[in-house]
Amino acid sequence: MANKKVRLGVIGTGIRGIYVAQLYRKHPDCEVVALCDSIRNNVERAAAELGVPVANCYTDYEKMISNETIDAVLIAAPPDIQVDIACYAMEKGIHVTTEVPAAYSIEQCWKLVHTVEKTGAKYQLSEQTRYWGFIQEWRRMAAQGEFGHILFAEGEYLHYGEWDYFFDPLTGEKISGIATPPQDRKVEPTWRNIRFYNPIYYLPHTLSPLLSITGGRVTKVSCMGTRPRSYYVDNYEARDMEVALMHTSTDAILRVAAGFTSPHGHRKDTGYHWYQVKGTEATAEWARSSEDKPKLWTANDDTWRNMDWEVTAADISEFEEHSAHGNADSWPVHNFLKAILEDKELEMNVYTAVETAAPAILAAESSNKGGILLEVPDFRRKES
Repeated sequence: MANKKVRLGVIGTGIRGIYVAQLYRKHPDCEVVALCDSIRNNVERAAAELGVPVANCYTDYEKMISNETIDAVLIAAPPDIQVDIACYAMEKGIHVTTEVPAAYSIEQCWKLVHTVEKTGAKYQLSEQTRYWGFIQEWRRMAAQGEFGHILFAEGEYLHYGEWDYFFDPLTGEKISGIATPPQDRKVEPTWRNIRFYNPIYYLPHTLSPLLSITGGRVTKVSCMGTRPRSYYVDNYEARDMEVALMHTSTDAILRVAAGFTSPHGHRKDTGYHWYQVKGTEATAEWARSSEDKPKLWTANDDTWRNMDWEVTAADISEFEEHSAHGNADSWPVHNFLKAILEDKELEMNVYTAVETAAPAILAAESSNKGGILLEVPDFRRKES
C-alpha cells in the first residue's frame, strides 16, 4: 500500500469512538470514510464532527462493510460485542483495531486468534499505557539486564467515577451517577454496569505494560475480591476491589489490583495507574501520589534515588505529541496505520492482546469461586 492512505471505517461513535476517530482523521496516512453506530443520533453527531457525509453513515456494520471501500475499521463498540464485529470484518479482508478489553471470555479469545490466523488480517488492541515513557525505559532496562532476573511486578488501577451506568437506546444519552435504573424512561445498562461487577476484568492497562517489561505470559492466576455489593455506591451489585496473584512463564509473580466503585487519589501523571518492577539487581517504582517522585533502587545503592522519568516518551513524533493519557493515545493510531501500509507486524497483535484479556477473565472466575487457582491457555500454541 505504498503512497496510499488507509481508508478507515469507524464502528461505535460514542465519546471515545469520536475522539479516537479524530486522531485517525488528523494522521497524514489515513482518511475516515464511513461511520456506524446502532444509535442513529450518535452516528449523525459523529458525521458532523468528523466531516463524513451522511450517505456514508450506517446503523448496521455489515451494511457499512458491504457498501463501502475500506481497508480497516476502528471498533469502539461495547467490548462485549466487539469480537464478533472484529471477526466479521477480518473475514471480509479488513484490518481491525479495537478498544480495550480485547475479549470477555476464553472462547472469544480463541475466536480472535483463529480468525487472525485464518485470514491473515492485521489485528491490534488499542492499549496505550505500554507506550508511556517510563514504561518504555523500564522495558529497555529489562532488555539490557539492568533489573537482573525480574522476580515480581505489580500494578493497580483504582479509579472511581460517577460512571455511565445506563443509556437511552433511542437517543444514546448516557445516564451517570446512579446504579438503579430511572423509572420514568426506558434505559439499558452500559457495559460498565454489567462488567464492573468484577473490576478485575479491566486489566489491559495493567497487564499490557507489565508483560511488555517482564516478557512471557501469565500461566496461572488466583484472585480474591470484596463482597459482590458495593460498600460505597448505593444499591450496586459490584465488588469494590479485586486483587489477583499471577505466575508468568518467565518465573515472575505479578500482583494486580482493580477497583472502580470507591474513591482513590490521583497518581503522578498516570491518573489512577501505578506500577512497580522488582528484579534481583534493581527495583523501579512509579510515583505513589501527585506529590511523589518515581524511584529506583539498585544493588549498588544505599538508598532509593528519585528519578526524572516521565509519562511522555522521549522519542515522540510530531503527530504523537497531542493526545490524551500523556500523549499515549496516538501511539496505537500511528502503529496500526504503519503496520498496514508497510505490511509490518504489530507490537500489540492478537496474541499480545489476548494475553492481557485471558488472565483477567480467569481472575474474575477465580474471585467468584473463592480464589481457586486457574491455568491460563497458551494462545500461541497451535492446536492439534
